Amino acid sequence: MDDGYSGSDFERPAFQMMLEDIKQGVVDCVVVKDLSRFGREYIDSGMYIERLFPALGMRFIAVNDGYDSLDRKDSSDDIIIPFKNLINDAYCRDISVKIRSHLEVKRRNGEFIGSFAAYGYRKKVDDRHKLETGIYAAGVVRDIFRMKLHGISQDAIANQLNESGILPPAEYKASIGSNYQTGFKVKEKSEWTSVAVRRILSNEIYIGNLVQGRQTTPNHKVKQAYLKEESDWVRIEKNHEPVVSDRDFEVVQRLLAMDTRTAPGNGEVYPLSGLVVCGGCGMPMVRKTTKSGDKAYSYYICATNKATKECSPHSIATDKLESAVLELLRKHIGNIMDLQRVLAFIGTVPFQQMDMKKLEERKAEMQAEAERCTEP
Repeated sequence: MDDGYSGSDFERPAFQMMLEDIKQGVVDCVVVKDLSRFGREYIDSGMYIERLFPALGMRFIAVNDGYDSLDRKDSSDDIIIPFKNLINDAYCRDISVKIRSHLEVKRRNGEFIGSFAAYGYRKKVDDRHKLETGIYAAGVVRDIFRMKLHGISQDAIANQLNESGILPPAEYKASIGSNYQTGFKVKEKSEWTSVAVRRILSNEIYIGNLVQGRQTTPNHKVKQAYLKEESDWVRIEKNHEPVVSDRDFEVVQRLLAMDTRTAPGNGEVYPLSGLVVCGGCGMPMVRKTTKSGDKAYSYYICATNKATKECSPHSIATDKLESAVLELLRKHIGNIMDLQRVLAFIGTVPFQQMDMKKLEERKAEMQAEAERCTEP
């Protein structure tokens, strides 16, 4: 008996226990209600019934199908049994196609079909296919985005969450009674990690976008899933209440795309991390710190020159570079402010021109009226 397992899979636990008993000689006869109860996979069913069982001297009986391998009335069973197995296989295939089609319709309608909602959300009580924010977890997600926007690395964020006693996703789901299981758990009690933090920071579900159908299997017989092309994903934008704003999410994605790794023991990201590149080879520059007496000096050097010497040596002091960048930012902001003033002035020009045109027309009318009145 294998409740909850598909008949198309012969790796069912109880079925494998039965095979082991057969090999050990504990049983010498297998009885099933009908062939579909034995299995719904055409190739493997035939292999067991026609090859393995006869080789082991096993008797096989399918009651409703009137089949008994020990008392075969005629040779027609050799043709009928494979056909019945093929029909049982086709039934599974047909059900699989219908289920896939039904789930695809639900995805395109914006219905959530996952077993568990993402951290920060929960399924609505009145509609299990709709998501709503959870007060506790959604607050943690906002804190994670806020810390990242303040320049804190993923590893440092994870450490802060662990030190604060914040429940990680797996433990949180268990605390609310969810039967969530994961293969990523390596300790008795899971903890926040930089990978888990990054997974949250890069998930667009937190801006209200529902993305489903990332993975699929070739067919109902092959259980190995593979990642589909992103163009084939089902993305429904603004499907549910967002946790963070679009702007914060976009800024965080830009930060994640940069090399913002931190030195051991340092939780904050340097202001120019991931932004400094060599003008000669275009590769990122590495921040180095040296000490001279009681003072520490930091500077950026070319990563290519440091590794292979294929680029000429380039270096610049950190304080000089940051001062230059700050000055450029001030000038850029000033230019933008001037540009805004110019645009605001230009916006009033058409109205001023219209006023001048009206005055000219009125002047011409008044002059014509004056000439008419002065005529003899």
